[in-house]
Amino acid sequence: MKTKRFAAAVASLGIIAAIAGTVPMSAGAAGLYAGVKGGEVSFEKYLSMKNEATVPNVSFGLKVEAISDSEVKAATNSTLAVLKGPDTAENHIKFKSSVAGVTVGDDTKTASVAFSSTDTTESEDTKGAKSTCFRTSTGADEKYATKTVTLDLSDVTFDEPGVYRYKITEVETTHVAGVSDDTNNVRYLDVYVKNVEDNTQKKLEIQGYYIHTGDEAPVTGNADSSKKSTGFGNYYDTNDLAFRKNVTGNQGSKDKYFKITVTLDNPDGLTVDDSDTFKLEGEWDKTPSANSATIYSVDDMKTANNINTITYGDLKAGYSFYVHDQQRIEIQGIPSGLGYTVAEEPEDYVPSAALDQNGDIKTGDKGENAGTDIIVNDEQGKNNMKTVSDSFLKSDAAVIFTNDRAGNIPTGVLMSVAGSAAIAAIGIAGIFAGSFYLKKKRSEDEQ
Repeated sequence: MKTKRFAAAVASLGIIAAIAGTVPMSAGAAGLYAGVKGGEVSFEKYLSMKNEATVPNVSFGLKVEAISDSEVKAATNSTLAVLKGPDTAENHIKFKSSVAGVTVGDDTKTASVAFSSTDTTESEDTKGAKSTCFRTSTGADEKYATKTVTLDLSDVTFDEPGVYRYKITEVETTHVAGVSDDTNNVRYLDVYVKNVEDNTQKKLEIQGYYIHTGDEAPVTGNADSSKKSTGFGNYYDTNDLAFRKNVTGNQGSKDKYFKITVTLDNPDGLTVDDSDTFKLEGEWDKTPSANSATIYSVDDMKTANNINTITYGDLKAGYSFYVHDQQRIEIQGIPSGLGYTVAEEPEDYVPSAALDQNGDIKTGDKGENAGTDIIVNDEQGKNNMKTVSDSFLKSDAAVIFTNDRAGNIPTGVLMSVAGSAAIAAIGIAGIFAGSFYLKKKRSEDEQ
């Protein structure tokens, strides 16, 4: 009877051993190894954009966790087993604090990565092997900002050889204007732990860390780097808005300053920080001078025009510039998803407005009104005021405001300069002719 019980026990142990040999064991199981602590591993968050854009104030959420039970993989003849990384209260991976731009959550397994308008950027040409993304194939028209994120495994103990996997997920941004998330919001971190041959003791070492986009098991003896990743790549899509002043007509003043107000609209309620900054380029007087044709205060014009950048908060409320004939201002880096209105203040000129043919032509709204820019007189009936508006700026746009002032000069009142000169010439010729006649007659009388 005892012999039969012993045989059954041995058989049971054999079954357990067979199962253990085919199913990956999770970390933390008791073993003969002393265990090895993890270290630190970093990856990047990239935010790419056009050269003209300024880095927006935007934050991205991240979380890190061990893979799920369903993502654990058994070894095969050609692949290594994938184990679930240690993930208990005392034995877990975490985000490292005290990293610039990175705020770690109370649970240490979530973090927020913040970009701001003061961040430096690098040229697209320096991309190299970085996992950032660009919209065009041109090598010099875009740039990117970078934030480094560090994971800390110093509290994690690995007590068996194997490949231990964690999942890093980018949390979707909250509808920030112009900002798109990475097309693949998951990265995997594999920790390679190896057995070290030592005659005196059983030892483990961290062979390396590998961040990648695929969830496949590593191939035995053949490292596949095709899905290697240096981090998450996000894009900030923007466009430029310009306006120009033309003055025509024989009574039009070329040095008179006209008032043009630009307002940015947010019809879809996207998230935009009031302190987001836009660059100004063009040709305009930053310190306008007084002249008899201009009706605006010199101090007001100088205060408005003497800037190189402007914030979303200013443009959201409506910001007025002062320009004269042939002057142009371009607001660069307006995030996609916003609309605009450019309005000219009424003057005693005949106004007209149009879009530059090289710019954004009739982009219109995303909805049923798609394809129609709006060029209308002021709704309050100011017939000498023109506005151009578009509820969705999809590409660079340029508005041209033309002011005409002409009049017919009355005839029969003034002599032309040419006529006066001719009369004067005839008079002088008559004087010379008369003088010559008198001199000749006097000479004849004396004979």
